[in-house]
Amino acid sequence: MEPTRIPLNRQRIIEAAVEFADANGLETLSMRKLGAELGVEAMSLYNHVRNKEDIHVGMIDYVFGSIPLPADDLEWQQALRSLATALMDTFTSHTWAISLKSTNNHMGVGMLIFMERLIKILHDAGFNDEDTHHALQMLGSHAFGYAFQQATAPDSVDDESENLHTMLGEVGDRFPHVTQMAPYLVACDFNTEYAFGLDIIIDGLSARLEAYASG
Repeated sequence: MEPTRIPLNRQRIIEAAVEFADANGLETLSMRKLGAELGVEAMSLYNHVRNKEDIHVGMIDYVFGSIPLPADDLEWQQALRSLATALMDTFTSHTWAISLKSTNNHMGVGMLIFMERLIKILHDAGFNDEDTHHALQMLGSHAFGYAFQQATAPDSVDDESENLHTMLGEVGDRFPHVTQMAPYLVACDFNTEYAFGLDIIIDGLSARLEAYASG
């Protein structure tokens, strides 16, 4: 008896594309390879998606839709920290999505759900629309910047450390502050640095709210 074939649909195609990109990289994704992953001919995919670009749109929306949302009963600072950290963690898990998002401006339901919650957190805290927009830009840039750094960081810092120490051994007397900081410069923990920057952003936003209150 032949196994029951799972019906092909857009959601199944998008999920398979995300799994393929996670395992092999976005640049190797093709309609032929995706069809093979699903056990169908490439032409069968076109009954559910328009083209490869349509799949890319769905992949980005899938990633945004997978971001866990914070509980409703958190203080706005906690909720903002939770959501911003989840954004960075999610895109770090799908490194191909960072560059894909930068070339794709389509807003699907997944992205709108994420944005709705983020905007609601800021509005409920008391921020006006203009400052909410500024906060969105700051938080997004911070999250995507650190996700990109993690995606492109070398597996080992040994070469970087050796190069820095070699240079400082030759000209270190000209750069006393760099020399003093050398142990820190080659021992960056991305999660720690991201949390530090996020705390500063949230502290700044809190000060902004206090400025509202003082007139």
